[in-house]
Formats: sequence, structure tokens, C-alpha cells
Amino acid sequence: MTKLPHQLTENTKLLHKVAIIHQGEVLILKRASDSNSRPDKWDLAGGNSEWPSDERQGHGVHREDVTREIIEETGIEVSPDNFDFSALTYFDTFFDAKKQVFTIMCGWKYKLADDFDRNKVQISDEHSEVKWIDLTDVDEIDFGGIKGEFVKKIILASLKNN
Repeated sequence: MTKLPHQLTENTKLLHKVAIIHQGEVLILKRASDSNSRPDKWDLAGGNSEWPSDERQGHGVHREDVTREIIEETGIEVSPDNFDFSALTYFDTFFDAKKQVFTIMCGWKYKLADDFDRNKVQISDEHSEVKWIDLTDVDEIDFGGIKGEFVKKIILASLKNN
């Protein structure tokens, strides 16, 4: 079976999204206009796991994928140790019958130190804008309708009991 980029197998994806929290607000990123999924809609840092290399055998390989996505998309340095299951705030599955792809979706929470400098966020070319929002803003943001509803759920779950 040929490995497809950005998914585990031809029919299976493991998607990670991270609510990066700073002083009660969550970092959101606007997807680029040429994005394959939800162009010009707001999102969280994250992406799909890729098939592990031999060096990444064993438990917890998801941690490296989550960390890689945060660093690539925001420039924020994080440790894989931050993504044990106590940081998991959302879990769901989705089946796209048309494409015959089963997706496992994981939402994570990561809290930045209070002295973090927000000006250090450096978005990748996968995104066009960055914004910090709080709970009062969530319903006003366009995450991509029904397809992006899970992003909103991750934010709400992550800010709850922050």
C-alpha cells in the first residue's frame, strides 16, 4: 500500500488539533485561501499523523506528531511530554463515505506560561492570519460550518476549567 501524505493509510487518518491557551484566550489560525479543506476558515494548530518511522516505535508516538504540528504552524516550541492523555479534551471519529476515509479526531489543550510573548507566534504559509479569542468570541468565528464544528468543541472543552 502506498503511503499518502498526511494520513496513516489510504483509508485512515489520525487528526490532532491543539487549543493553545494564554491568559484565558485561545490561539486560532486562519487557513490559507488555497487550503484543500475549509479555505479561509479559522482553525487550531494541528494536523494529521503520519505513519511512524522505525525510530518512532512504541507507545506515545502521537506526542511527536502533535509537537511537530505546533512548531511548524506557530513557531511555538513545546515538548512532547505535554501531550499525555490528561491534556486530551476532545475525542471523536468521522467517516467520509464518499472518500471511504475513517478519521480519528483528538483535541488537545496546551497552556502557555503567563510571560509568553504573543509576538513570537510565527504562522506557516498554511495560514494567513492569527488571532487570540476567548469564550465570548467563539460563536462569532467562522470555523467552516458543520465541517469545522469540532474545532469549536475543542476550544470550548479546553477553556472549560482553564
